[in-house]
Amino acid sequence: MLITKIAAKNFKTYKELELDLSVIDEKPIVLIGGINNGGKTTLFDAIYYALYGIVIKDAEHFKRLVNASVPIKDDTKIELTIDFKGKVLSSDYFYKIKRVYALNTQKQPVESVTLNFNGDTFTYGTATPFAERTKSEAEVNKIIKSNLPKELSKYFLFDAMKSGDLLKEDYLSRVIKENIENVMGFNKYIQLGDATVKLKEKYITDSIAIHEEREEYTKLLLKKAETEALINENEEKKKKLLGFSIDNKELYLKAKDGKNLEQEYKEQIQYLDSKLTVLKDKEIEFISSTEKFINDIEIQAFLPKLIDSIHEELELIVSKTNTSDNGEKFTGAQLDFITQQVILYLKENNHINQENELLESEIKKYITNNQTKKGNNDTFDYLSDDELSTIKTLLNNSSINNFNLLNQTKKSYENEITQLPTLLKDLNQAKSHLTKEDNSIIDEYEKNEEELKDLKAAITNLELANVKTCNDLSRYDISEDEIPNPKLELLKKLEPLFEIISDKLLVSKKQRIEETMLEDLNTTLVAYAGQIERVELSEKLNNLSFKIYHKAGNEIYLEELNAASKQIIVQVLLKALHQFGDYNPPVMIDTVMGYLSEDSRASLLENYFPKLSHQTILFSTDTEIRKDIDLPKIEEFISKKYTLIRDKVSQTTEVTEGYFNN
Repeated sequence: MLITKIAAKNFKTYKELELDLSVIDEKPIVLIGGINNGGKTTLFDAIYYALYGIVIKDAEHFKRLVNASVPIKDDTKIELTIDFKGKVLSSDYFYKIKRVYALNTQKQPVESVTLNFNGDTFTYGTATPFAERTKSEAEVNKIIKSNLPKELSKYFLFDAMKSGDLLKEDYLSRVIKENIENVMGFNKYIQLGDATVKLKEKYITDSIAIHEEREEYTKLLLKKAETEALINENEEKKKKLLGFSIDNKELYLKAKDGKNLEQEYKEQIQYLDSKLTVLKDKEIEFISSTEKFINDIEIQAFLPKLIDSIHEELELIVSKTNTSDNGEKFTGAQLDFITQQVILYLKENNHINQENELLESEIKKYITNNQTKKGNNDTFDYLSDDELSTIKTLLNNSSINNFNLLNQTKKSYENEITQLPTLLKDLNQAKSHLTKEDNSIIDEYEKNEEELKDLKAAITNLELANVKTCNDLSRYDISEDEIPNPKLELLKKLEPLFEIISDKLLVSKKQRIEETMLEDLNTTLVAYAGQIERVELSEKLNNLSFKIYHKAGNEIYLEELNAASKQIIVQVLLKALHQFGDYNPPVMIDTVMGYLSEDSRASLLENYFPKLSHQTILFSTDTEIRKDIDLPKIEEFISKKYTLIRDKVSQTTEVTEGYFNN
């Protein structure tokens, strides 16, 4: 995939934007500079939203997305267009996606999407009938997904400052496992393996002849399911305890050193209060939207359905009445003019001697009666002008059924509301610290560590119990003297196959991933530059681990590294995934230097960015990539350079060529 152009109109800080992002093979970098709050992140968002769309909640949300210098009118629109090139069966195809957002007459946000795929056009919008929209939207999403699925975009379109956040929920090995399974296409084999196990269990249940054995087998299956559910439940608890441990480790160490933590707790309370306020505001907004939908349900649902049902009849009435009216009836002014001309003609030709008001009245009456006779073919002449106007209004009705958007918002809110008990617990806990001794965090942290230890032991015991249950289940295979089920026999052979395939694929890429990461880490991880002996990736996908070893033989523990080192490790991992994964997207990085030190910056510029991808779009301030020190290091690899210029008066951003006048 190669992005060639991005265009935006009326979007946030951009009133008009059209930017060429194409690159050549030897120069894969596009460098976009700008000061803080100068429009870099907005441009980043424009590229993301052009690919995947914007979910606009309401009119207020729409107004916040419109450029501040654009007055909101009935015809105000946000337009995002992106051109890119992708491969289909080794051939290049050109794509152009245009997304338009506006407010309809009911002040509800609507969307229109057009995709030109090498000359074939797909179009859909909010007003498109549901079945047609679903089909077209699925086609568009399939085309985008073949180039870069939305769920994988966070690994290739990301903020370097936040890349370390991928490590906060758990250790790096978990992140690597998730990335490798998704980006390298192993997930499909895992899913096939799980489906095979489930189907095999069903066939075995169906084939057990003896009732008692079937019951025992069913009990074992139930026990296995319950044990696995407990394991999953404990894993969730472990994740929460681990999160508490990671989030509070710094406070714990400060408390152990005898430092006063009052300010930290106050900041934590302020942060939690703000999150709770956001959740409460979302609840109020959702309730308000639901009530508005219910109050307007006739307009949003019933009336459009009615109009759709009788649409052809309404169009017939309008066409008939328009035809009968067209040129057949004179207006009052026209009738007066014609009458005056007839009387003038009669006078000039001496047919009458003087004006006659009675004659004028008779002429008008004759013309009116005559055209009424001509109009008798109109089968709808019984309809009044007001009724005809109402019919025309119904045909032009553009009411949108917002149920799908409302339902999507509900699901999103339900996911967020699950955080509420944890947030309230954390808030009460933080408030309690203000009235306790500062060393209370020590007791809580150590208690949490003890619970984490016990939970890990419990998970291990449950996994051992599950292995025993699986062994007991294996005794219920069909005996040789019974007629075998060919499907069951095939499933028994298939069950280990998918795991073997996944492991073989991992092994085939393992060495290259290790070698690539080893080389990149030795050149970019400045704290250990040239001192890493090996990178070790396990060979089993279901028990994937990742370790780094020093030349002295010691393991370098990933969780003990600082934020800058974690950022580099994640970016090195992403480069390896990009190189050996199933997809070939561009890489787009905002806040490129993140937490990096002077030495790390130089290493990244010289050894990382030029080799990262066939197209790398960097968003930087002049303090991150400095034009006199850093720019010369990557100058030969840059195809395009731009600078974003912010106009504070008009609140717009203009794009100029060059990097800060360089």
